[in-house]
Amino acid sequence: MTCDEAHIYLSAHLDDELDVAGSLEMEGHLAGCANCRRDHAANLALREAIRGSDLYYEPPPYLAKKIRAAVAPSTRFAWRWPAVAALAAAAALLAVIWLRSASEPRIVAEVVASHVRSLQAGHLVDVESSDRHTVKPWFQGKLDFSPPVPDIPELVGGRLDYVNARPVAALVYQRRRHRINVFVWPSPTIAPLSLQSSNGYQIVHWYAAGIEWWAVSDMNGAELVDFAKGIMSHE
Repeated sequence: MTCDEAHIYLSAHLDDELDVAGSLEMEGHLAGCANCRRDHAANLALREAIRGSDLYYEPPPYLAKKIRAAVAPSTRFAWRWPAVAALAAAAALLAVIWLRSASEPRIVAEVVASHVRSLQAGHLVDVESSDRHTVKPWFQGKLDFSPPVPDIPELVGGRLDYVNARPVAALVYQRRRHRINVFVWPSPTIAPLSLQSSNGYQIVHWYAAGIEWWAVSDMNGAELVDFAKGIMSHE
């Protein structure tokens, strides 16, 4: 295993998401690589800090009741198949919303950890270029999707990363002295742009054209939202 490969799967190893062979290979690499051991230790420390913060999402009690009520219509109307189908669709939508809400704090923690890790020497980009026609083709054959690479002047390059239990594209931008990591992967979900903060970093999250986007930076929230809207206008 090379350091570049280890960099992609460090987060998965930290969360015990690798199979036995992958875990053993990663442990072997960490035993012989001081740089990756240092990165792994930094990830461990960041995970403990995040676990100590208020990031866990607790679904409200009424949500389960709504789902149960939606999938179990009264017998009085059981024969009305269109109504049953509508209720089932509503239940499925509620389930998707709940699953997305429950997983979001974990993804926030992961993208912030990946952003922090990328700021360490030698971890920011795998392909360095301000030309989208250089960055976009570099991902071919490395991911199971073709990531969009918006053509804006702040582009610095891109790299492979690992978020939400899968390899993703990380697009790197710089506005003034602020580094911005933009993580992208396919998702069928539709939701508006949102802003939140974690451990001193701002995170903007949105969906567009079947792609999920997460932008992370230490710039202020209004500036990061403005940056994200610029990305959206160039998709």
